[in-house]
Amino acid sequence: MSGTEDATGALIALHVAFPAAIEDDVVDFCHAHAELISGFTLAVAEGFGENSRLHSPAEIVLGRARRRVLTSILPAANVDPVLAALRTRLPSPEIVFWTTIVTRFGRIA
Repeated sequence: MSGTEDATGALIALHVAFPAAIEDDVVDFCHAHAELISGFTLAVAEGFGENSRLHSPAEIVLGRARRRVLTSILPAANVDPVLAALRTRLPSPEIVFWTTIVTRFGRIA
């Protein structure tokens, strides 16, 4: 066990995709809620589709939105409080999330 599990042992991977322009705000949010998000990974991504807003001239020319995807492995009980806090601090239809069940999580060494 990694110490991340809740009382039931259920772990969830929370994935949050957001515009690259608000990366610092999202990182600050995570640090401010360290009791709920003990660690996370950020990845560079590009958004496609009819709901992707293109802001910069480069995005318009390329037809893709510059995005970031945050992934954090959380106890299941932390997911809803994190999402509620995120909605309060950074309300935006451009921030999307999804969750996946984690069956195993740990470190190699």
